Amino acid sequence: MVEPNYIVKLCLLGEAAVGKTSLVYRFVQNSFRESYKSTLGVNLLKKDMIVDKYGGVSAQIWDLGGQESFKSLRKLYLEGANGALVIYDTTNAKSFKKLDEWVGSFKDTRGVKPLFLIGNKADLKEKMKVSEEEGRQYAEDNKMSFMVTSAKTGNNVEMAFKTLIESILDEISKDDLS
Repeated sequence: MVEPNYIVKLCLLGEAAVGKTSLVYRFVQNSFRESYKSTLGVNLLKKDMIVDKYGGVSAQIWDLGGQESFKSLRKLYLEGANGALVIYDTTNAKSFKKLDEWVGSFKDTRGVKPLFLIGNKADLKEKMKVSEEEGRQYAEDNKMSFMVTSAKTGNNVEMAFKTLIESILDEISKDDLS
């Protein structure tokens, strides 16, 4: 790809084991593994792409470790982020209850930037503990976009990332005009 017109930094936020690493590898490499080691600190990935009305875009993706022990580093990792995917596991109610903490840390560090709520592991319908309606309501209450995904099947993964990236680019170009 030629020199990108835009470089965007987006973060993946959420509790440990909600599928952040699986989602980013599905998006970047279109691959899925049944198990990953826990992300220690942060994992950095990049994907170059063409986005319809913006041309070449380089997405710098920061996959933040969800363990409590990395909480003190969160602010540092969020510096310069243009937006974030906030992810919960549809089979884990605790990961849903912790969303306020993740959204709060992002907003405290970055202010109002595009956020996209993801309910991951939609392929495990029989184990679902958080309904799609609950996710949709949370997103609406917090002025976020929302989508249910499955890193395993790939369902909605690319669409979620691309929608967030387009929202970020819309925000950047709006700022450029003002």
